[in-house]
Amino acid sequence: MANVKKGKKRHHQVNERKIWVYVFAILILLILIWYEHYSAQQEQNESESSNYYVEVEDESAPTVSDKEQLHLHMISCGQADSFLFEQNGQYALIDCGTRSTGKDVVEYMQKIGVKELQFIVGTHPHDDHMGGMETVIENFNCKQIYMPKVENGLITANWYLSLMKHIKRKKIKVTNPKVNDNFNLGSARFLVVGQLSSKEAGQNINNYSTVIKVSFGEMDILMTGDAETTVEEKMLQSNVSLDCEILKVGHHGSTTSTSKEFLNAVSPEYAIISCGIGNKYEHPCKETMTKLKKGKIAVYRTDESGDVVITISPNDIKFNKSQGDYIDGPTLAKKKGVA
Repeated sequence: MANVKKGKKRHHQVNERKIWVYVFAILILLILIWYEHYSAQQEQNESESSNYYVEVEDESAPTVSDKEQLHLHMISCGQADSFLFEQNGQYALIDCGTRSTGKDVVEYMQKIGVKELQFIVGTHPHDDHMGGMETVIENFNCKQIYMPKVENGLITANWYLSLMKHIKRKKIKVTNPKVNDNFNLGSARFLVVGQLSSKEAGQNINNYSTVIKVSFGEMDILMTGDAETTVEEKMLQSNVSLDCEILKVGHHGSTTSTSKEFLNAVSPEYAIISCGIGNKYEHPCKETMTKLKKGKIAVYRTDESGDVVITISPNDIKFNKSQGDYIDGPTLAKKKGVA
């Protein structure tokens, strides 16, 4: 009789252990299901925050009087970008040339009487866009720097590490732009319309480029950095209006940017291209120039005209140089006897 009781007890203990094993297994399964759902939701939220645009009327947008003007200086700094905006005695810079041509940017600004910069936008951490920034902030006070957040360890170049230390030493505020961020320069409004997350941009530094729509009265300028077709496609999928009078042609006129669909959406009257005469990348490329010619978009380029100054009124745009050619970079270099 005692053995039967012991057997029942052992059987009961075995069943109890099995129940706890089942309970534990079910808990693990529920945790895994929850984690998978949570991860998917986080990924969706990150994607939506960087790619979903809601264009609304901004009551805080500056009012522009008929007598005001915005000046855009496309500074000739070799195979690089540097664009100076001037409005009502205030200045801001989008990109700063290279480490070697940053001094040319500084000299140009000193020549026209710039004293300080309200802000600098470094579209992405490549030398031909941000390499000259250290030289610029060494020579001009700057209140604010906007630059994209880059995945840790992706940029290890000495110039970039030195720049970041210099910014910290000068105690300049740094902001990582997000889509729909906006800031003003006098009566000009700067709206971030393109900014991929580090996950979306991956290893392609060009696709970290901050894309900004600058609005002044009825006139709009789209500043694209080196944003490639991946960024263009994200913007095309969004609700943002890309329609602009002036397009800063992406990536110096490379075939990696300015897709037909993107160009149609922007529908610019003018295209501005910053690149060096006879550059090894053969920018601007024939394919891009053909698209601009077919669209009857007037072209202005530093490899042909040097510095270009654009005077923008609320309803008008004027250039200080004649319209440029639609020929590609190598053909222009040969024409000028550089190649």
